[in-house]
Amino acid sequence: MAPPALLQGEAFHDPSNTGPRATIQIPNGGTFSVYSETKINAPPAAVYDALLDIQNWKQWNTFVYDVTITAHPHAHHTGLRMMEGTNMIFHVAMTADEKTTSKEQCSHVGPLKSKAEHGPKAVTRIRWNLHNAALMAPGFVIKAERVNEIEEAGDGGTLYRTWETFGGFAAKTIKKKHEQDLKDRFQDWCNDLKKYVEGKQGGGEMSVASSEAKPAPT
Repeated sequence: MAPPALLQGEAFHDPSNTGPRATIQIPNGGTFSVYSETKINAPPAAVYDALLDIQNWKQWNTFVYDVTITAHPHAHHTGLRMMEGTNMIFHVAMTADEKTTSKEQCSHVGPLKSKAEHGPKAVTRIRWNLHNAALMAPGFVIKAERVNEIEEAGDGGTLYRTWETFGGFAAKTIKKKHEQDLKDRFQDWCNDLKKYVEGKQGGGEMSVASSEAKPAPT
């Protein structure tokens, strides 16, 4: 049986659709993917900074509520931010009752692009992957790649899109157990990021993770 076709167009941008979405390291779209997006009323630089400032994800992120940096290209520096080659342990709240960890490695941090300098289709991308070497699990068992896209909106705000593609034998089990959880958590991620960044732009430090009680923190 032929694998399902890669999602394109409106289907790609439909959060309810968990079909295959291509990534750099999983170009065939894997077994399934999860997608969410939001409009953030803040400049792209503010969204970019919030995503890279992994030591402060705990201030807003109820899905990945903390990050432990296990290796970094500039480990001797203070105030470490995500950059290519950063190895991380994500502390994940999949549901209100289920917490776990995930070992990840940042594979790409693109420079922040503006429409003024790069044209109307300027998109900044940040990617990380399941760190198979740290997991001691080969890619044919499980692999995953997360993509974040930051695009300048016409009004000076930001269009933020994110998806994660899962492949390997174990991806079917993950889909069966957590497909809906992941869809919910990705929407939470976007909502949390939006509230945090807009809150900071409004002049106040907003800690979504600590100030909001959610039925299933993520």
